[in-house]
Amino acid sequence: MSRRAPSWLSRVMGDAYTLHFWPPYGDPDVQFAGHYTGWAREGRLAERLTDHHLGRGARLTQVQRQAGGSWVLADVERGVTRDREAQLKERGASRRCSVCQSLRAAEKGRITTEEALVGSGWDRASCYERGLLLEIFGLDEPPADLAVSPPAPPEPKLFVPAPRPEPVSEITPEMDALVDALIESWTCPKGEAETAGAGSSPESEAEAG
Repeated sequence: MSRRAPSWLSRVMGDAYTLHFWPPYGDPDVQFAGHYTGWAREGRLAERLTDHHLGRGARLTQVQRQAGGSWVLADVERGVTRDREAQLKERGASRRCSVCQSLRAAEKGRITTEEALVGSGWDRASCYERGLLLEIFGLDEPPADLAVSPPAPPEPKLFVPAPRPEPVSEITPEMDALVDALIESWTCPKGEAETAGAGSSPESEAEAG
């Protein structure tokens, strides 16, 4: 049974996503995991996917990486709450995964391989994910009839502003000395200025100014 999310998360919007593992994790003859379904707050999907690839997103994706496996982003449902993730996890992932659906349809001859790749998200897949999709469908290279469009550009990186400087709450003697030194370098004493003005010519005053 899925663990229920805190009530406040039911009001936060985000993206529910499904990862199609390749190869599946575990022993297919005993027990294996072929998918992972998760949720990310709105605008943070790219960050969440990066966490998965770095082995800190979830325990299941961590062990999948440790076993030498990977995944492709099969489906994304945007503008949903965390409750939607729980609903999706209660349903079989293989029945709704676009990669699995396309693979079954191609094996039964209902669609072509080209259509299966497109249905699996080929147009929005990265170069790395396209390589995995070719492996999943048992292909060495894309079919000649497949309309190859450039891989989808990565989502914008999360902007993290620099921390604000701490406000100065106490003036130390060192700060006073620094200020005095700066003022002295910017100005000259009145007597020195008068002496310099008495012995200087109009040309030198103009050049100095």
